[in-house]
Amino acid sequence: MTTNAIMTVWNVELGLAVHVKAPNDRFIVIDLGSKKDFSPLKQLEGCDVGYMVITHPHSDHISDISNIQLAKPKILERCHAYSRNELLEDVRECDRKTFIKYCDFVERYTYPVSESESPESGIPFGGLTVKVFRTNVCDKKNMNNFSSIVVLEYCQTKIVVCGDNETESFQELMKQEDFQQGVSGADILVAPHHGRESAYYEEFMKLVAPRLTVISDTTKSETSAVDKYTRASSGLSVFNCSNRAFENRKCLTTRNDGNLQIYFGQNGVGVCTHK
Repeated sequence: MTTNAIMTVWNVELGLAVHVKAPNDRFIVIDLGSKKDFSPLKQLEGCDVGYMVITHPHSDHISDISNIQLAKPKILERCHAYSRNELLEDVRECDRKTFIKYCDFVERYTYPVSESESPESGIPFGGLTVKVFRTNVCDKKNMNNFSSIVVLEYCQTKIVVCGDNETESFQELMKQEDFQQGVSGADILVAPHHGRESAYYEEFMKLVAPRLTVISDTTKSETSAVDKYTRASSGLSVFNCSNRAFENRKCLTTRNDGNLQIYFGQNGVGVCTHK
């Protein structure tokens, strides 16, 4: 068993795809974003995927579902707030096959998870723990607010990965003491809703107080809160693989920095950018 976990935030432009290789070489997958010429799931063919979290079923977070046979998880965590009929009712015709595939896939996961299999216990992933927070009381007209927020912890390093949560979601989650404890004092935050203004929630950021914020974004975004996330982060040394130099950074974006790798374990936390 290695002493580090490795998290990759893939540059999938519009969307989110995060893979975490645990110290025991099992994988955790958060969201199934992809882009035209790149499938993150294909990178996991033959690997042991122990856990998958789909933060919410929007097309940019499930676009790689056509390759799910290459990396089927043992355990799946997903949003249950929307039925198959609700998901397919207003879907664009070009996305219909994707959503049918998504529904067929997630509906297979009906069995309960035992305590020894629970990602919260740390047992399945060599001591790395995974907690998932979500609220189910928001207005269903905005699916973003039903997104999961995932907290990864290993060797005193904490990483918080958000879906597309917006203000209403944060207002409800911040009422929960276990959520506040779970996200507070993180080393790294993967920002909600691709770093957009609609998802910047100041009280949440004060609680998380990250050293580094990561944004999975694209030039197609209409608004950006990069400056706000930069001011709210304290800074971390990042190795740029393009110029082979270390830089003090407060905010990284996949749009500008490419694929991002985060190493965390007994030696602390380190970050590399790969254009």
